[in-house]
Amino acid sequence: MAMFKQWVLILVLQFTWVTYYAGANFCKVTVSQPPLMEGYPASKYIAIPCTFSAQGCPTSTPTILWFRYLAHTHEALCTPNCINSTKFKVSHLTSMNQAQLGINEINEEDSAIYFCGVAISSSNSSTSKQTGSGTVLVIRESGTYRRGVEYSMLAISIVLFLYLVALLAVSKLFTKPKLKKTERHVNVCVSVCNPVHKGGGSKVAVCRAIAKEFGKKKHNRQRRHGHLDKSHKMDELS
Repeated sequence: MAMFKQWVLILVLQFTWVTYYAGANFCKVTVSQPPLMEGYPASKYIAIPCTFSAQGCPTSTPTILWFRYLAHTHEALCTPNCINSTKFKVSHLTSMNQAQLGINEINEEDSAIYFCGVAISSSNSSTSKQTGSGTVLVIRESGTYRRGVEYSMLAISIVLFLYLVALLAVSKLFTKPKLKKTERHVNVCVSVCNPVHKGGGSKVAVCRAIAKEFGKKKHNRQRRHGHLDKSHKMDELS
């Protein structure tokens, strides 16, 4: 924090030195900037606005200067000529008392605090030259890239879901229900009594009798259950 204050003081001193020569009348300049702006490399361009007013000042054209504070140093971008006219450009709308700093081919290295300075060169009043409170510019990764990551995550989630559904379906398909003990006995007897088997007439007769007896018991159980269900429904209706 102390280092930041030192750099701000250096900027103010530099700004005062650049705009030292002025006239003798009273003049008050105020400057305002947006506190925060965000940009994306995909847009390739961003403009930082600066609004100012001049009270009691001569009608001469104001001088617009731009500085920026980086992580470990500061730069005088346009004072008033820009150090890199391809990268930076200052636009001034005199009728609206507005100016802006345009930045081309923006990237993450352009993230910094940008200060706008306005000076009335025909006045030597201490308030005829002022800087704004600074605009924090943050250049984030491309929004298109972030959307691509989101779509990729969604696709992976869908694939995993389909994989789990397929796994459950396969496991259910290969898991056969076990037959009851009585049903196994009936199936064994039926297979033995099948007409394909020749010979052993007494065994065939015995197996058929056993199968017939199992069939009767199964039929009686079904009738008993049906009778109980019917009685239960009658009770509910009454």
